[in-house]
Amino acid sequence: MNTEIFADGISAVHVTGNIVRIDLMSVQPQLKSENGQPVAEIQKRLIMPLDGFIKSLEVQQKVVNQLIQAGVLEKNSQPELKVVPKDE
Repeated sequence: MNTEIFADGISAVHVTGNIVRIDLMSVQPQLKSENGQPVAEIQKRLIMPLDGFIKSLEVQQKVVNQLIQAGVLEKNSQPELKVVPKDE
């Protein structure tokens, strides 16, 4: 591995036929919205075939399950997960 890309999150996912485009965004604290909040900008786009996207979700779910088992994340009744602070 010789290239690393940092993203604060995913801003959008577009599926066209068998191709998935994932827009990676980063928060730009020096840019402010009308209400004074930092602005997120699309920095990179990851493009992959649909089957690769589905397989990547399986890998991510395994990591999430490991984090739940380790106590880093906890499941709640909602489909959302929350990060458990270390000092709890």
